This record gives sequence, C-alpha cells and structure tokens, in this order.
Amino acid sequence: MTVRHQSTEAELAELRSTYVPRGITSAHPVTVDRAKGSELWDVSGKRYIDFAGGIGVMNVGHSHPRVMKAVQEQLERATHTSFQVVHYESYLRLAQRICEVAPIDGPKKAIFFSTGAEAVENAVKIARAATGRPAVVSFQGAFHGRTLLALSLTGSVQPYKQDFGPYAAEILARGASCPHRSSSCASCGR
Repeated sequence: MTVRHQSTEAELAELRSTYVPRGITSAHPVTVDRAKGSELWDVSGKRYIDFAGGIGVMNVGHSHPRVMKAVQEQLERATHTSFQVVHYESYLRLAQRICEVAPIDGPKKAIFFSTGAEAVENAVKIARAATGRPAVVSFQGAFHGRTLLALSLTGSVQPYKQDFGPYAAEILARGASCPHRSSSCASCGR
C-alpha cells in the first residue's frame, strides 16, 4: 500500500511559485485536499463552504452520487475517444437533449467544447458566418478566456491583457480602458 505524503500549504505555495506562471490567478491562497457537496477542506484540514462551485460548473456539488455513478460507468466503457475521431452515443444523446429543450424555433444543432475559450471562439466564428459581419462587441468587466480571440474580448486589462497585445481585429470594446495606458491608442483604437 502506498502512503501519500501530506503536503503543507507552504510546500504547495512554493511549488505554485516555482512551476505555475503568475498569469493563472487564484482568488484564494487555499489548496484543496478534498471536497464533498458544497464544502471544501484544505490540506491542513480547514473546512470551507464552496460558494464558487468551480466557477459555476459544480451546480450539484462535489461528488454527487448520481454524477459519480455516471462517471464510473463511463470510465468502465471508454475513458476518452475524441468525438472528432469517432462519435459516441452519450455525445449524440446530449446534443439531442440540448436541442430539444433550447427555447429556439426551428432546427437546432449542438456542439460541445473542452473549454470556455474554445466555446467563445467558435460562437464568434458561427456568428460571423451567420451574419456576414466581422465585428464583435465586448464590454468592460467581461472575461472570455486566455486564447487570442477570447482574450481580445475580455474587458479586464489587469491581470489578463496587460502586455499581451496586439489583439484580434474587429473587437469593439465598450467601457474598457486601453491596455497600453493611453487615452487615444493607435494600437488598439481606444
């Protein structure tokens, strides 16, 4: 039997400082050891209420029995195949269900992505193709991800955009300040 070394917050903070770039911010200096329902425990055993839920993706809480059962069943069938290589029924059934409940008239189709930034970039591509219009409006305070187009749409300079320009073209930012600290910037048009 393998005995797991219980790391301290200080040891883990040092690992983060050494191996993870500053661009990946964390709201709290807490390293989670385990989670159940709406609660988290850090590596020192301190208990927290999880109000963030993985930024809204854990709506049923951590380790919900039905989710854990479904995950285990899927892991026993196939861990990962990538729909772009071979399709599988659970993807098709989820697409069917999403289309059936979407409050949109007419035919619908669904596509799933690995990250929010990938979903945002594809939404922009689809909107541009459907409308024939290249420009996209973004608003101050918006966060869309860290890829080039998603970052271009993100309205917060600090900590996300500073020093990462030039950004994607045809992004009309409303209420956002210039990342180049200028009131009239030729680089970004603000």
